[in-house]
Amino acid sequence: MVSLVESDGSGRIVIPKRIRDEHGITGRTQFLLSSNGKGQITLQKIDVEEMAQRLQEELTDVPVEELAKSIRKEINDKIRSRRGDLPPR
Repeated sequence: MVSLVESDGSGRIVIPKRIRDEHGITGRTQFLLSSNGKGQITLQKIDVEEMAQRLQEELTDVPVEELAKSIRKEINDKIRSRRGDLPPR
């Protein structure tokens, strides 16, 4: 579905009622807003409670602490490889 909307003086837009109803959008709905830098803006509805529940279910048997340490190390290693002036750990 496509709708033409116009922003107000503060840059706000109104999501048409038909779309709000179809997607269960209320006054407290959260969105992820992204831009590709070429004039395209994407708005994605985010259900934080649903995401938390899915993560909890999916990570039940995952050693989260070890995973977090591994990710931190990988990020730090990438930063150090790009910045030669940082001492290795």
